[in-house]
Amino acid sequence: MTRRVPDAQVPPESRAGRPAASLRAPMTFYARSTRRWLDQRFARRGPTGAFFAHMPIYGFGHAEAEGHHTGRLARSLRILRALDGLAFTSLLDVGGAEGYLCHVVRTLFGADVATSDLSVEACWRARELFGLPAAAVDCARLPFPDAAFDVVVCSEVLEHVEQPVPTLLELCRVARRAVILTTEEIRYDRASIDEYLFRRPGWPHMERNVFHPDDLAACLPGAVLVPQCDVLPPDSLPSPDAAIAWLLTNTKTSTMEPGRIGVAATIPRAGITRRARTMDDATLLTRLFATTVVPGTKAPARSPGADAAFWSRLVEPTSLTPLHRDGDRLVGARSFPIRDGVPDFVDVDAPPISRDELERRIAAEPPERRRALLDLHDRLALPERWTQDIFDFAVRSDRRGFWPNDQLILREGADGFRWRATGGDPWIVTPLLQRPIRAIEIEMRIHAPGHPIDAGTAQLFWKGADQETFTEPFSVTWRSINDGLVHRYRVELSGRPGVPAEVQWLRFDPVDGPCEVDLVSLRVE
Repeated sequence: MTRRVPDAQVPPESRAGRPAASLRAPMTFYARSTRRWLDQRFARRGPTGAFFAHMPIYGFGHAEAEGHHTGRLARSLRILRALDGLAFTSLLDVGGAEGYLCHVVRTLFGADVATSDLSVEACWRARELFGLPAAAVDCARLPFPDAAFDVVVCSEVLEHVEQPVPTLLELCRVARRAVILTTEEIRYDRASIDEYLFRRPGWPHMERNVFHPDDLAACLPGAVLVPQCDVLPPDSLPSPDAAIAWLLTNTKTSTMEPGRIGVAATIPRAGITRRARTMDDATLLTRLFATTVVPGTKAPARSPGADAAFWSRLVEPTSLTPLHRDGDRLVGARSFPIRDGVPDFVDVDAPPISRDELERRIAAEPPERRRALLDLHDRLALPERWTQDIFDFAVRSDRRGFWPNDQLILREGADGFRWRATGGDPWIVTPLLQRPIRAIEIEMRIHAPGHPIDAGTAQLFWKGADQETFTEPFSVTWRSINDGLVHRYRVELSGRPGVPAEVQWLRFDPVDGPCEVDLVSLRVE
């Protein structure tokens, strides 16, 4: 039986005291931190000083844009196919980023389009690049009346949001004829979904929600679900012609089945009117690939009257009562700022919609749909923060929210956190702690036969609300004892430079090389 040995102390650089911070956590840390992350993302500039694009707005494979263009264009093709089979004159994109899809839809179909996003920076880019009307919104509380737009599109958003079921309800409420929804986060194995949901730590803008196709079908009666791609898209292809050929070949399947990638769902609303398609796939792709802008160019500034039709649709997002403009605000039951032409409806201090409120909203739904919506809500719910101080990793519930990287492989037949470390940088991230932390104690075992007892290095990182990721200056290292026994390590954080008043997450790197690693417990002070 493995015995425990005396504590290993990790001394701080300083033991200077710090005033105790309030333990009260903001109700919507995820929304607040995700908005901050998105605002930073959509303010990003490339090497030439032009906006570094999220979507392929400058053309296929352009260097000043995020990659994976083939997959992004595959879902765009699925959306355009669905739109080409609908009669519509107005469209809202919820989570529309820099507005590329709206620009494409306006160009191809001549529709009256508007975009919205949690990020006000994203809305500013949509105005600057494409001259689009835009509003910063919480997608679970949309500032539009019922049936305000013929079609509502929500692409690659639902996997990120804190409240996916209220979001689904809002999308359907605002759409008159159809909702077109896409998400790549589709899995067919229930055990895989449950394991992912169990481990997710809830960091900003992560894929915190994954779905089984049956869940979406049950929650969205009448929806037509098709895969985004038949197979996994390549990271890159050598030319637009090669990409078009790949897309024409690999976006044909209409049945959801294992091996297919993602989903594109068309959800009918009461006023849906279908029509014969006017463009074949090759035409849609040719026009899609040609609908680009030159880096650094800007659309003409919008005149005050250009937004009048869009603003006339805006209402207070909770009461749905009218608003009127008063200088740099929209005023009604509450007031909302207008920031450089973008109304900002995001209230990051608003509490999440409770389960009781959700039940009231869906009380009139048929029983089967009501059960499906509540089951999905419960399955995807994630605590805002973990309040416990002691984590015993022999207990399964204490392992929830801890996210190991792919260099920590569970040893065959092992239970708990008993891994085989396979590389030089294995690590695990805690759930959202969001509290002042004075010290932590870690119990673990390292076993690497043939290596010296003090050959390994452990490291602890901390991250506050203002840090985007874990970095070396906000960490401490010590020697991992490699003797196959369980040791307790105490790491003092109080007084260390750079430790925030509230630590959001900790990342623990138990060792810096291949070995056996057993993480026994974690205690937070």
